[in-house]
Amino acid sequence: MSMFEHEYAYKVAVMLSSKPRFTGTPGEEEARRLIVSELEKSGYSPKMEEFSTKVYEVNNVDLRVREPFNEEIPASPLGFSGETSGVEADLHYIENSDRVLIPGSGNWIGLAVGRPPAEQWKFLAKRASGLIIAEGTPYRSLSHVAVPWEWREKFGSLPAVYVSYWNAVRLLKAKKVHLVLEQEYRDVNSYNIIAEKSGSKYPEDVILVTAHYDSVKNVPGATDNAGGTALVVALASALSKLDLKRTIRFVLFSGEELGLRGSLAYVEKHKDELKNISLVVNLDVHGGVLGSSASIVSGSKSLRNYVEAKAKEIGVNLSVSEDVMSSDSTSFVWKGVPAVNFFRSSGSGADIHTEKDSLEHLHPIAFQLIGHLVFKFIVDIANSEDLPYEKEVPEEIKKKADEYFKKRLALVD
Repeated sequence: MSMFEHEYAYKVAVMLSSKPRFTGTPGEEEARRLIVSELEKSGYSPKMEEFSTKVYEVNNVDLRVREPFNEEIPASPLGFSGETSGVEADLHYIENSDRVLIPGSGNWIGLAVGRPPAEQWKFLAKRASGLIIAEGTPYRSLSHVAVPWEWREKFGSLPAVYVSYWNAVRLLKAKKVHLVLEQEYRDVNSYNIIAEKSGSKYPEDVILVTAHYDSVKNVPGATDNAGGTALVVALASALSKLDLKRTIRFVLFSGEELGLRGSLAYVEKHKDELKNISLVVNLDVHGGVLGSSASIVSGSKSLRNYVEAKAKEIGVNLSVSEDVMSSDSTSFVWKGVPAVNFFRSSGSGADIHTEKDSLEHLHPIAFQLIGHLVFKFIVDIANSEDLPYEKEVPEEIKKKADEYFKKRLALVD
């Protein structure tokens, strides 16, 4: 294998998973101190870059059936969706926001299968008094997530909650429900963590190795993304021992779960330097045991071919596709910087964004192959005399990134 220590990555992931790391909370701050301490042990001098973002705080959430029976239904709030001190309304099953199921008028709350995308959210916000979203499978716990804050500001309030699959089935018998969702919004300062190893021959050429260290609200975020953060820290440790021709910059973002806020802030702050970035290697969703290795390439065909060839050279079965990933890499792809996302595909994915995304999912073996592959991948690019791929983002990938942010940031007509 390589100098990469998968047991160390596992250890760091377990430490980071000890508590939730929602942006602007003490848990996030504690994680930041831990990451900085570990990087310093490897000889780095990390710095922190401040950025501002919005967060939400839920004060009260309550969902009850009023007719034809009385029953409290456990519900999880959808951050930034909207607020109500209490609304009682007819319940209508609207499936995937199918227009034929949308009432023409009156006071009503929708029961939807999955969270509607931006265009449908905008349509519903003008008509519904609230929204109940069913979890997608009978086995999933309640999601702890948010819509982008721009949706609330541009489309208006649509107080929304998640319910379990089976409670959604029970709600099909309900005619009238009462919904309370009281939440507040505020601006907080958060920080990206940056550490760098300068190249010995081509220091102006930079490879970014990135992950996000925040979690969704009230969730340990073991695989999403304590595991990816731990991989970056372990890679930084292993790479610190080598002489590399290109510069490696490690960036740990916060605010990813709120809409890629940390990486968007980084791209804006460093926009004049983006031309010097040869590649972004992003690590999001890692550590889940009993799985496989996968990659999403947001770049040229030659970059995809290089990723596939490197995996075959090492002997790692890697599932590779060309797309954009809903992760920090897309902030860079949007501005024309190619990226490769490496991630772990495992059964633990069913618990992402729920309280069950805890350290029980983590195992050292989940870091071994993917860590070895990413280490070798970075070293070979960093030491190549010329880049072994075309440094470009194809038009179809650029369009996907542009469409992604149009929807995320509510830049819809």
